[in-house]
Amino acid sequence: MKPDEYDVIRIILETVGQPASPYSKIGDDVAVLPRGEGDLVAKTDMLVRKTDVPKGMETWQMARKSIVACVSDFAAKGVQPQAVLLSLALPSTITLKEVKEMARGFKEARDEFGFNIVGGDTNEADDVVIDCCMLGFAKRITERRGAAPGDRVVVTGPFGYQSVGLKVLQEGFKVPEELWSLAVSSVLLPTPRLQLGIELTAEELLSSSIDSSDGLALSLHQLADASEVGFEISRLPVDQGLSDAAEKIGLDLDAAVLYGGEEYEIVATIPENKLRWAKQTAEKLGQRLIEIGKVTSENGQVVFTDDSRSFEIERKGWIHLS
Repeated sequence: MKPDEYDVIRIILETVGQPASPYSKIGDDVAVLPRGEGDLVAKTDMLVRKTDVPKGMETWQMARKSIVACVSDFAAKGVQPQAVLLSLALPSTITLKEVKEMARGFKEARDEFGFNIVGGDTNEADDVVIDCCMLGFAKRITERRGAAPGDRVVVTGPFGYQSVGLKVLQEGFKVPEELWSLAVSSVLLPTPRLQLGIELTAEELLSSSIDSSDGLALSLHQLADASEVGFEISRLPVDQGLSDAAEKIGLDLDAAVLYGGEEYEIVATIPENKLRWAKQTAEKLGQRLIEIGKVTSENGQVVFTDDSRSFEIERKGWIHLS
C-alpha cells in the first residue's frame, strides 16, 4: 500500500497523539497556542534528505534530527520549546514503513525535549524535505551580542567526533573501536544541551551565545561580529582519546574541531566573575562547560594561540550553497 497525504497525517497523529490541553486539537485550519509568559520566540529549520542526511542514518533518526536543529537554537538562547509545526514534502515513492519511522522520530524528539506537535502541512516533492517551525515563550534570551573584553569563552561539549563520524559513515574511514561508537552516535543521535542552556540563561550567567551546528570557527566569528569584539582561543575543545588517536588515523585535528560542524553544542561567553557559578550549574545537571579562551577588544580578530603555536582561525564552516 502506498500512503497518500491523508495516510501520512493519520499515521503521524496516531503515533504522536493530539497535543496536550490547552493546545487546540490537530485537524482544524489553524493551531491555537495558550498564551505564555514573556515574548514569543520562533525558529524554523529545513532538512533536505539529499544534503542533510548521511549514509547510515535511519529514517526515524532523520526525522528526529529535523527537530533537533531547532532545539539546538532554542538551547543556545535558553528557551524551552512549547510547540512545533511540521511541514513535510515527500516523494511519491515514499513507503508506509518510512512514514511510520518518521512518525516515530518526531515522537522521540517530542518526548525527549518536552514540546507539543500542534500541526503542519504535507506536499509532494522529488526528495524528502522536513521543515520544522518551533515556538516558545521567554522573558529573556541570551543574544549573540553582549560579549565584552575579558569574558571567558566556553563550549558545552567536545568537538571533532562529528567530523570523524561523518567520515566513517560516508567514506568508510577506519578508526579504533573505542572511538567508533562515540563518533557515529554523535552524528546519528546529536543531543543539544537544552536544559543547560535554559538554566544558564535563567541565572543570567551568559553574556552571549550561539548554536555551533555550522562549526566552531564560524560560530566564533559570528559571535565576534555581533558584539564587535575578538577572540583569543587557547585550547581546542577535544577529548584526550580523539586527540591521542588523530595522528594514527590520519585526522587533521584542527580542521575537524574548528571547521567540521554538526556538533549542536552551545558556544558562549561568560563574565569572568560568573564562570565558577556557571560551571557549578553545569555540574548539577551532569554536564560540563569547557573553557577555551577569552574575549579581546580586537574587533573581528579570531585567533588561536598557546605556548607552542599561533594562527588565525579562518571564517569557514558548514555553509549551504558555498
